[in-house]
Amino acid sequence: MQTGGRSEGRVEAWCLAFAVTVIWGASFVATRIAVAEVPPLVLAFVRFAIASAILAPWIRRDLARVHGDRAARRDLVWIGVTGVTMAFVFENLGLARTTASHGSLIVATTPLATAAVEAAVRRRLPSWRTIVGLAVALAGVVLLIGRPDADGATAVGDLLMVCTVAVWVVYSFLVARVAARHPVSTVTNVSILWGVVTLLPLAAGEAAVVGVRWPSAPALVSIVFLGVMCSALAYLWWNRALHVLGVTAVNSLIYAVPLVAVAAGVVVLGEPVTQNLVTGGLLIVGGVALANLRTTRRLPGG
Repeated sequence: MQTGGRSEGRVEAWCLAFAVTVIWGASFVATRIAVAEVPPLVLAFVRFAIASAILAPWIRRDLARVHGDRAARRDLVWIGVTGVTMAFVFENLGLARTTASHGSLIVATTPLATAAVEAAVRRRLPSWRTIVGLAVALAGVVLLIGRPDADGATAVGDLLMVCTVAVWVVYSFLVARVAARHPVSTVTNVSILWGVVTLLPLAAGEAAVVGVRWPSAPALVSIVFLGVMCSALAYLWWNRALHVLGVTAVNSLIYAVPLVAVAAGVVVLGEPVTQNLVTGGLLIVGGVALANLRTTRRLPGG
């Protein structure tokens, strides 16, 4: 009975992880739809305000967990500023000016950028896989940015997505520092709260300057999807999968996110499949996969 229950739990965890991969891939398309009608900063605030309302019980619990850790409380503020406020301000501004395909592929280089910065900080040469993978992926990014008008994207939009990657690198180091003492779910939940707090004045200022109108049905559905599925349930499901399956197994699915995003962009938004997109996408995904290639081990119970 225990073995069967354990097996069912693993199947459920894999289903949740796959679902999150699809959800996060689709988020690029949903953002493109929503940001066409809702100002980028307002959209970021509304998205995470919805998520924080859903996650409120967990946020209250996790605020109590870190109450006595002054250093963690300080870091969590900056995690919210970088991983929520700055990251999604850049992402929303970028996706208003580029395609979901370009945006998702550029963001997919985040693990490589993090590895490169970590090597520089620790003053050690990264592995040959990381060096080659970084070079290959950067070639893909340059290819995408170098011919932006061929598929409806713009260089400004693509460069804003590069800024998203840079902010996520900073966020990753801050998370690693706090996650050494507190669960990742705690870091995620509290950072969402701080993201909402720091996004509020930005969104209010943008709304006062450019105005906000009630969105159309497709945009409204996209906003709800971003808040409920992408920013609340997806994090809960992902953390559940991490707990059951382990970080290595679950993170292997991250490579599918840009593939889902590109496919959704083509099918839903009618984004063109250009030679640059295909070549650049293959270089980016291949470079990231190469850099993170490991000799796999069978997980306990796997």
